[in-house]
Order: sequence, then C-alpha cells, then structure tokens
Amino acid sequence: MDKPDTRRKITFYLNPESSAAERYVCEETDRMPQGERGNVWRAALLSGFALRKQDERLPHLLAAQLTESTTFEEMVLLMQAVFPEEMKALDGRRQAFGKERKVASQEQAGTADTDDETRRNAEKMFGRG
Repeated sequence: MDKPDTRRKITFYLNPESSAAERYVCEETDRMPQGERGNVWRAALLSGFALRKQDERLPHLLAAQLTESTTFEEMVLLMQAVFPEEMKALDGRRQAFGKERKVASQEQAGTADTDDETRRNAEKMFGRG
C-alpha cells in the first residue's frame, strides 16, 4: 500500500503594484537563480511562522516595514517595540559579553609583542577589540 503524500503546496500571488514590500520581494525573486527560489520562499514562510510563534503580529509588522531601503536598525526598533523587556535583557547580555571580550583582548595585548600593535589597532578600529 502506498504511503499518502502529506506534502502541502502553497500558492499565492504577489502584486508589485500593491505595496513596496511586495515590489521588493518580486524584484529580489527576479534577481535570484530560479533553482534557489523554492528554498528561499520556503525559508521565508517558515521564518514568518517562527516569528508568529513569538507574537502573531510580528510577521505582519515586519512585512509592512519591508522596502528596498529597510535597515537592520529599523527591524531592531520594531522588535524593541513588540518585546521591550526581552530586547533590554538581550542587549544587557550582549554588552556583558562585549566587556568580557574587551578584558580578554586587553590581557592578550599586554603580553603580545610590539609587532602585533598594528593588528590590535585594526581590531579596535573595526570593533573586534
């Protein structure tokens, strides 16, 4: 006996004239190789549901912000509006981690040869030190 096919085919239309977000997605889709499109669409759909699992408004809010010029900072600000306490806690952990890295870098720099000074300066300049 054959096993039933449990896969789902999902079909919908995007109208580039209806919103900047749909226009952006259509333009990006046109730029990517055809063989990549299905995987990107699948990942986008699953990502949207992962966001929806946290707050059902989130995929709609993020989609409404999507344009060709949307920045990462804008997305973070939106996440902060939806999850103010969680984002503060996350930022606190990131800052603590950055301080640990800075202390370790300073300890290493103190024992390094002077030949490494240029490398250390470059790391500091690009936010790694």
